[in-house]
Parts: sequence; C-alpha cells; structure tokens
Amino acid sequence: MSGIPLSGVNVSVADSNGGVSTDDQGNFSLTISDLQQSLRFSYIGMKDRIVPLDGRQVLDVVLEADAHNLSEVVVIGYGQQSRATLTTSISKVDNKVLENIPFANPASALQGTVSGLRVQSTSGQPGQAPRVILRGSTSINNPNGSAPLYLIDGVIRSNMDHLNTDDIESLQVLKDAAATSIYGARGSNGVILITTKSGKAGTARISYGYDLTTSQLGRQYDLVSAKDYIYFQRLGIAARGLTDPTQLAKLTQASSAGTGNDLSKNTAFTTQYLSAENEHKLNEGWQSMPDPIDPTKTIIFKETDFQDVLFRTGISHNHSINASGGNDKATFNAGVGYLTNNGIAITTNYERLSVNLNGDLTLRDNIKVFGRVLYANSGDRQVSNLSNIFSRSIAIPATTKYTYEDGTLAPGLNASIGNVAYHLNTQEAKNSESNLTVALGGRWELLPGFAFEPQVSLYTINADSRFFQKAYYNGPLQFVDARNATGGASKQVQQQADALFTYVKSFREHNLDVTAGFSYFGRLNSGLSASGQGAASDLIPTLNASGMPVAVSGTESEQVIAGFLSRVNYDYKQKYLVSLNARYDGASNLGDNHKWGFFPGVSVGWNMHREDFWGESLANLMQLKLRASYGVNGNISGLGPYQAQGQYAVGQRYGGYAAIQNTILPNMDLKWEQSKTFNVGADLGLWNNRITMLVDVYRRVTDNLLTSMSLPQSTGFASILTNLGSLENRGVEIELSADLLPRESAVQWLLSFNASKVKNKILKLPNNGIENNRIGGIYVWDPARGDYAWLGGLQEGGRIGDLFAYKQLSIYATDEEAAGGPTDMIIPGADKTKYGGSVNWLDVDGNGLIEATDRVHVGNIYPVWTGGFSSSVSYKNLALNVRMDYTTGHTIYNYTRAQGIGQFVGENGLVSDVLRSWQQPGDQTDVPRVYWADQQAQNNLFRGNSNYYERGDFLALRELTLSYALPSQWLQRVKVSSLRLNVTGNNLYYFTKYEGLNPEEGGDDRGRYPVPRSFIFGINVGF
Repeated sequence: MSGIPLSGVNVSVADSNGGVSTDDQGNFSLTISDLQQSLRFSYIGMKDRIVPLDGRQVLDVVLEADAHNLSEVVVIGYGQQSRATLTTSISKVDNKVLENIPFANPASALQGTVSGLRVQSTSGQPGQAPRVILRGSTSINNPNGSAPLYLIDGVIRSNMDHLNTDDIESLQVLKDAAATSIYGARGSNGVILITTKSGKAGTARISYGYDLTTSQLGRQYDLVSAKDYIYFQRLGIAARGLTDPTQLAKLTQASSAGTGNDLSKNTAFTTQYLSAENEHKLNEGWQSMPDPIDPTKTIIFKETDFQDVLFRTGISHNHSINASGGNDKATFNAGVGYLTNNGIAITTNYERLSVNLNGDLTLRDNIKVFGRVLYANSGDRQVSNLSNIFSRSIAIPATTKYTYEDGTLAPGLNASIGNVAYHLNTQEAKNSESNLTVALGGRWELLPGFAFEPQVSLYTINADSRFFQKAYYNGPLQFVDARNATGGASKQVQQQADALFTYVKSFREHNLDVTAGFSYFGRLNSGLSASGQGAASDLIPTLNASGMPVAVSGTESEQVIAGFLSRVNYDYKQKYLVSLNARYDGASNLGDNHKWGFFPGVSVGWNMHREDFWGESLANLMQLKLRASYGVNGNISGLGPYQAQGQYAVGQRYGGYAAIQNTILPNMDLKWEQSKTFNVGADLGLWNNRITMLVDVYRRVTDNLLTSMSLPQSTGFASILTNLGSLENRGVEIELSADLLPRESAVQWLLSFNASKVKNKILKLPNNGIENNRIGGIYVWDPARGDYAWLGGLQEGGRIGDLFAYKQLSIYATDEEAAGGPTDMIIPGADKTKYGGSVNWLDVDGNGLIEATDRVHVGNIYPVWTGGFSSSVSYKNLALNVRMDYTTGHTIYNYTRAQGIGQFVGENGLVSDVLRSWQQPGDQTDVPRVYWADQQAQNNLFRGNSNYYERGDFLALRELTLSYALPSQWLQRVKVSSLRLNVTGNNLYYFTKYEGLNPEEGGDDRGRYPVPRSFIFGINVGF
C-alpha cells in the first residue's frame, strides 16, 4: 500500500548484526560512528534495501513490495533460513489469519491456510482444539491421533491450547522428513514451530485491542412441527400395530403422541384429548388437531422448539494489551490478554487469562541472553454427554413439556432424552488449567561465526476438575438423589535443555551453516481422582460432601528422551544447495534392546534461475528452484510409559486380599516407528514474483508400526504389542499466490490458493494366518472378484476407514411390488413379509435374499482433498479480506437423521424427510414408511441404509473482514500512533449437501456440538 508507514522494519548498519526497528509511524533512531556507512532496511514481504548515508543524518526510505517472494526468511528446526536456499518442504502461515478473529484456540487459524495440513473443527465447544493432521495419518490403530509436534519458542508441547493469538509472531509448518528429522523421535507427524512476539529496539510502543463477538447457531436440524409430529408418530404406531397389535396401546399411553398425558406433573408430554378440564389451554397458546387415527376426536398440545431452548446467542469479549520497546542493548515485550467466551449451547463457556513476558539483553558484543515467560490460566464448562445433548435431547418431540403448570421446569422423558434446560442446570461442573512456560537462553559467539546457543526451559500444566450431579427427576416420577460427585487433579512437569553449537562461514562463493548439539527432554505426569455419592444437600458440590466413597485412584509416570543432533547446510552461489540432518535419540519407554534410533535426512536444491544460461531478462520473468529430499523420522506417541516393560493393574481384591494383575505382556524388542519420506518439489516465481507457486509430491512409508498381535487364549492374554505394521501415504500439495494488480497501483489485490491430496494404503500387518493378515472387516459379495470376500477392516493392500452399508434402490410403491422383490433376511422375527413403503435393497450376489453379504462400499471416513482460498483487496487504509477452505472425499453416517425417520429411541423428534415418506399405495418417494421403532419393524433404516451415508464435501466461508486504519495525520492530534477498526464474519456458511450440523468430520455423526457462526467487532489502538 503506497505511502503507508511500516512498523517493525529492521534497520542496521550494512554487514553487521543487531540494529533497531521502526515504530508505528515508520520512524527510527540509530547511533553510528561514521556517516559514510550504509544502512540495510529489511521487512518480511518487502525487498531488502541498502541505502548509503553519504553524510546525511535524516533519511526517507521507500521499500518495494515483494509479497510472498521466494527469499523470505522461515524458521526451521533450531534456526532460520532464507527460502531461497531452503531445500525442504516448509510452509509459513500468513499472519493475516490471526489479525481479525480472537481464536480461543489458535490452531483454528490454520484451517485452509497450509497445504497438506488437515484442520477439522469437530466441535463448537468454546476453547476446544481442532483436530490437526499433517499429510495423512501415520497410525493404523488411531489415525486421528497422529498430531504434529508443537514447539513454542523452542519448548516442546503436545498442542497449542490456551495460547493467545495476539502473542504469536509467526507460525511455520515443517512437512517433509528432511525438515523434521532434526527432531528425530517425534517428527514423523510433522512439526509446527511457533514464535511469540519479542521486543524490538526503538521507540516504546503500547497497544490495546478489543473484540466483541456474537455467536449463533448457523444451522438447525430441520424437524417437523408438533402437529406433523403427532400425525406421523401416531401413524407409525398404527403401522406397527398391523403386525403386532400390542403396539397399539401406545396410542393411549402417556407418550410423546399418546393421549394418556394430563396437566399434572405425572406426565412428560402435552398431548391429550380435548376435554372440559383442559379446553382452557387453547386460550393459553396450546394448539389442536384431529386425531389422525380417529378424526372424530381432537388432540390438544403445546409446541416447544427445544433447539431454541438449547441454543442461545453467545457473547464473547477479548482484551489484549501489549507493551514493547528497548534499544540496541536490551529489548522487552509484555502482553496480557483476557478472553471470556460464552458458547452457543446454554451453560457452556471458556475463559482464559494469558501473560507473555520476554526480554533480550546484550551483555557484550558477543554475548546475548534472553528470558521468556508464557502463562495461561483457563477454565471451561462443557456438556456432560455430547450424544445425549446434541443428538437426542436436541431433537426431542416438540410436544414435550417445557414447564409444568406451576412454571417450574419439567424434566422431559428422562436424562438422556429430556429437557436440556432442566438437566444441564442440575449439573455443576468446573474445569480449570494453568500452563506455565519459563525459558532461559543465550548466544555466546566464541569465535567469528562460531557460537554456543543454550536454552533451558520448564513447562508445567496443573489441572483440576470436579462434577456434581444435583438431585433430579429422571422423568416425571423417578426422583434420583444419589448426588454423584467426582473430582480430580493432574500435574505435568516438563524439563527441557538444548545445547547447540553453530558455525556460519562464507568463503568466496561457498556458504556453510553447521549446527550440532544435544537435547534433553524429561516429563513427569501425576494425577489423583476420586468419586463419591450420597451428599445430604445440593448446596455443597465438592467431593467432601459425599456421604459414601465410591472410588479413588492415583497415577504417576515418567518419560525421558535424550538425543544428539546435527545439520549441515551448504550452497554454492545460492545456486546448488545441500542440507544434511541427523539425530540420534533414545527413549526410556522403549525396550532395552532398541532404546536408541538414528534418524537421518538429506535434501538438495537447484536454483535454476541463477545459472548463467538463464539470463537476467528471463530471471525477472521467472525464478525456478527444484528440490528433492529423503528422511527418516521416529514416533512412539502411541506407546505408554511402561508398555514395553509390561504393566500391572492394582486396586482390586481377590479372595479378600489386595491383588496385583499382570495386564500387559512385556516386549523388550519394541522399537521406534519409522516414517521414511521421499519428497520432490519446485518453487516457482513469475513476473518478478508477482505470482509464486510451491509444489510438492511425496511418498511416506511408516514401518514398525506399533500394532497389537493376537495371541492364543492359552496365554491368558488377548494380544501383545509389536512392531509389525506398515502404512503408506502418497500425496501432492500446491500453494499458489498472485498479486493481480501492479505494485504501484493504489488498489492492491492478493489472491492465494492451496490444495493437497493424500491417500493411504496398508502395506503390512502382523501375521495372523488370515488372507492379507486382515483384522476385522465384513464378508460380502465382491463384484470385482465375482465371489465372496472379506472387505474393509484392516488388511494389507486396503485403506483405513472404509464404510459399508445396504444399498437402497427405491421404495416399493405397493404391497404387490414388494412381494416380488428378494426375501429380506434382515427383517427381525420369523415373518419376512415386505410391504408398500419398504426399501427395495440391492441384491448384490443375486441369490434372491437380502443378507449381510449384500452390503456395499459407500465411502471412507477420511478426506482426500483439502485446501483453502484467500483474497485480500486494499485501497489506501481500507481492506477487504476473504478466506475460504474446503474438504472433499469423506463420508459421514448421518445417524441423527436416520434416527429422526426411523424413531430408533421411540420418543425422539422426527426430521422433515418424513413429510415426503411413503404413506399410501402408489406413492413414489425415496423415504420409507414411518414405523415406530423401525429396527423392530422393517428395519429400513437402523440396519445401515446407504441413503444416510452422506458425502461430507464442503466449502466453508471461514472469514470475511472489512478493516479500516485511520490516517496517521488524524491521530497525531490526539497522540495516537495507529487505530484500526474491523468487522468480521467467521464460519459464515458451509456450502455442502450434508444435512447434519457439522460436515467437517467423517464417520458416525451421533451428535456434535455445532460450530457457531460469529460476528466480530474489533478495535486496535497503538500509542
């Protein structure tokens, strides 16, 4: 943006270290000894510029934009490197994704921003971490558990939970094995490097930011009205009565559409026949309708939308204040943030207080030290059972009593399918957690270019939780006063030390960068938990009020990982590039025979545009770097602290005495899982880097997978943990960005796009004597073989996560048509008669029977393509940013929708699909006849109907932001250096055919906390 002051530009004497940074107005002050020297100006996204002073004391410097150029500096393992000489696959996250949305968990900002990174918002619970998987899973047993390794300012963490986004300076994602091999034992799932903000020399700066967020439910289940519910529920009961007359009694019982309810506290529902005793309710908002079974009678009822009861508008406040400054000898940064986030589901919330303190001090010209402190105290309240709340109670019949006649809340049918306003308010829960990181380090330049860089850190997590169930009614008549209570506390103490030696040397046109060192990681986990019941009152929710102890438990574990590391980066004229990495790690939780593992990595690159034959004119038109890498990573994330040594269970009694039971067999031959990745890529820049593209193609094979091998029953153990699995991931990744308008234009428009595809294949499983060493799976007719075969499950040559179901072809229009179809052996009971309204299933093997062998492949729970798109348009101080992301290829079983037609529970609400269900002979539709408890009738849905295995493909409008920075000449009058306003929409819309609430996660959808749609009003002011 032409004419805009740049803050944070590094200003230094050319060919020297150190320097100062510009303030919010672009001003700087630097003391130098010679006015004939030159100054270097550098800023990410701009071209470096060297300006001779020529005796001048005042300079006006204009930097030229070089957005997304191929020479930006990226953070790598234990250092930094220019992308121009980078030979591995590393993505840098654009900080714009952090500017406008006060993410309760910063991992959400990665969604759609990095190729190869699958980030799924699986829950809208405030503060909930999204699932983050890089380049597919490296695990067979727990594919969704293959989380990357996180390092925040060099401190290892298992996540980035409770980190304030306002404290983040940069995020980098290390993707291929050559980039992550320097982290050896834990790099196979990728590495995410996070650098927090630090002080910059120059004028002291103070900034304050505030965000007000309103969040609402973006999409509801499409349920029928109370009148339609009564109609179809009663017809569904009558349909059951055709083959089982005993079911007809439900029509007159005190059920969701039965007429046995009354106005007392003895019934859970409002439906009842009109009478002199209740006709006054029609003047109080109740409704009436003819009984669809006996139209001579009138049913009255009160309608309540329990989705409106469960969901609310969540209001959130985010405050952040930061101060930084210093000089060429010392710098500091201090930040404090406070976030309160009320969820869209009643009673849910998240709260966080964060503190970030750091300082850098130059003791001598060759000695610098630093200190970092990160602290967060957080707490939340969640629902006690996701499925009960977001699958069953969210869709209870609209005829359920919300309140009794005296105005008190009614409990509904029971706690698992009842009035959420009642049940959630009978529970008292509290979860809190404190995270503290303290790091100390420095740099001692022993000789020119040769330095010692140590860092030690302490990272602690202290968490506690308690839950208290007050006395409550489990339905109208069952009073439960057990008052169950639980409490727990856990602690993690992590100690880490890294000692590095670095050597940087340039001679003639050769450049060498060497790093070598030692790393120590130690972690101690402990925890206590207890439960009780029988408190005398609801007034004391803590565990000490329980009159009867139920259980008590304690755990303690320790893990140590130590390693030696090295890296050599070499380039000649920045033309020919080579990088060698190696790490040798040992872990305490591996068997004695294989405690240590060696993890090498090698990568090469060729900057073709630096060749003489390329020519200057062509170099301005196109820059091209080719690169290739191979590396080995380790992983033991699925291995417990003592599994290799064998484990014992205690706390039980046998024969009246305390007992110890051997539960896990030792295996001293357990070793590291090893991921071997071959990666080829290219970095392309066109038209002076106005268009840039990064492309990577890779194959990763993970061997020695920790897998359970079945054992004979005579051993007394079901299985033993072994290293006998192998999994392959193949993929391609593309990142593209383009400046669409000339850089001198007043209007700037930057577009970026990324896409990645990954597929997995199982190469090897433990030998069990079965074809393909299959574990699980189903026996079906395979048309490709023309024979029966075991498909799905885990088997060599197959994929993880395949889904199978019965294929619905159509709905029989008449009884006669149904009688001519195959015999359906899945219908319960001896009578296999089918009727009009029954499903016409695909008889895959053509044997005239519908059996378990007729199931077909209906999809896979894991996506194939993921990616994102962003657009940033700016004119002077006004900017419009749009960010979208997409995922395709995954399948979701919409159990909640199937349940809303098949009435599996008996008293749940019905979805609007029933309005087009089969109702009379001749009807042509895709929705079967409604039966009360479908699984006990024709089993049209409960068995697993292909129509309810839906494609989860989506395109999400994740962010839309309009921002305006007030002109500096306006602000100078009130001594304000900067003021920025923004209005943002977050999670605005999913373009998807999936009919559930959240299309992001494949597999069974049996109730998920929906991701809210949010509107944010933000202000940031600098002094």
